[in-house]
Parts: sequence; C-alpha cells; structure tokens
Amino acid sequence: MAVILADALGAAEAGPLLTAELLPLNNKGKLRVTYNWLYSALNCDPGDATRFSWTLTKLDQTQVSLSPTDQYRGMTLFASVRDDWDWFVQVQAPRSADWIKAVGGDERITLVGDDLLIVGLQGFNNQAIAVDAALSVHDNHSGYRLRSVGSADPKSRLFFVGVTQVLQVGLRIPTLAQLTPENLREILGPHGLGDDPDVLKGIAALQG
Repeated sequence: MAVILADALGAAEAGPLLTAELLPLNNKGKLRVTYNWLYSALNCDPGDATRFSWTLTKLDQTQVSLSPTDQYRGMTLFASVRDDWDWFVQVQAPRSADWIKAVGGDERITLVGDDLLIVGLQGFNNQAIAVDAALSVHDNHSGYRLRSVGSADPKSRLFFVGVTQVLQVGLRIPTLAQLTPENLREILGPHGLGDDPDVLKGIAALQG
C-alpha cells in the first residue's frame, strides 16, 4: 500500500526524494518559475500547460528544499521565501541579480499534511505558502505568485504532487503513471474535489 507523502519524507534518507509537477487545488495552473520576471518568481499561469518539473530534496524529518529539476543556465536554483520582499517566493534575491544557488534558512520548506499526494508547504515563518489571490502583471507575463503569508482559501495552499520519478529505493510513493481515476477521486475526495472536473482535467493533463 502506498504511504502518505509526509510519512515517506520521515522514512527517507537525506537527499533528493522525488521529481514532480505541482498543481495547486485552486485551478490557477501548475507551479512554475518564470525566469527574469519579478526576480524569477514562483507563479501559476492558467494559460500555460507546458511541463515544469520540481525536485524535492529532504533536508530533515519535516523539511525539504524545492528546485526546478532542469537547471537554468547551468545553475541548480532553490525556492526562497523572501522576508525582504513581502514574503514572495522566488529563485532570485530582490533588488539584485543574485541567484539562490544554496540552501539557507530562507530555502527550508516544511512539508505538512496527512494525505497521500496532497501537501501544504510552509516557509520559515511558519506561514502557509499559497497562491496569491491577485494576478501580478509585469512586462510580458502575468501570473499568480506564491507568498508565505497563509490564506483563508485552503485550495490555494494545498498542492497535488504529480510524482514523475521516485529517487530513493524502497519508498512506496505512487507516480502519476500508476494513478487510476478511482485513485484520484479517493485522494481528492476529502477535499471535496473528487468530482471536480477542472481539477481532474488538470491532473489528467499532467498524466498525459
């Protein structure tokens, strides 16, 4: 039987855990980085269905780092909760051209939740990382940025983890390819989304 993702984190060795696409439950589109836009912000763009893979790396029993799986300009970058930039989450330091290429306190993300493949993420300020309700429009892109300020809407702070590869032997974490429609309804049911056509369509797109 598959295990809850937070439990799998506790059982894993420190190091890369899995690769996945991350889909917030509020139908704003999958989580991605738009490089060189608002300090390379993590954001969701409902109009962009292209793939964007993340690597979750275990730091300790409850914390992970979050990196785009594909390097950018030869760099492995890390999602950083910026207390110096209104708690937005990005891979560039604000007011500079500095990239976040190492894990410090700002890059330690707590994985929370007792569901199989649905998790919450918290910044070092113990606030939920959520999809911002306001659309950010700047230059040639618009997207819903992520901020570590919590949210009254649970769907904006919960993420479906569409696992593409498990990177440690012995972890019984189901991948996207192994999930059936019945599995998905069971996973989403406790959140009232088992029959939500938009969420199911979004996950089906990940599987496609």
